[in-house]
Amino acid sequence: MESVKEYIARRIQESSKMYVEDLEAMSHEQLSHCPNQTCRSGYDFTYETLYVNQRIATRLRGEDPGPWPTTEGFMRAPEEFRHRDRLISEFRSASDAVLSAWQALPEDKLYETIELPQGKTSPMEMINIVATHLSYHDGQLNYIQTLHNDAEVHWKFD
Repeated sequence: MESVKEYIARRIQESSKMYVEDLEAMSHEQLSHCPNQTCRSGYDFTYETLYVNQRIATRLRGEDPGPWPTTEGFMRAPEEFRHRDRLISEFRSASDAVLSAWQALPEDKLYETIELPQGKTSPMEMINIVATHLSYHDGQLNYIQTLHNDAEVHWKFD
């Protein structure tokens, strides 16, 4: 029987894999689709997921990622991240980083207090954000796919 730590690692691996498979099935046009000023594109929220994963990996390693960028509203992808292949590569790297940091964390540190500027958290709470955040934004990718007449499930089940 797998431990809670192993279960969460497997869940993040699966969610990351599914997310990448959806990204790979999408074109630049689909990922940049944004019909109005208030929406966010697939590039935008995918950039957010990799950025959050990088920050959480840094926290899990016991390091300080620095202040959250001062932006108004939701995070937007910088222009250099509005290229499908680069975004996929950076997403994979950030997913690997957070997974590696999680796997390196000793079991007795899972509930250790981490002080943040806005309060307290723990590695367990932070890693749960990763798992939920990936699934949430992958659902948005799936919705964009349907807007472009793509109703196929792109995940490859082993």
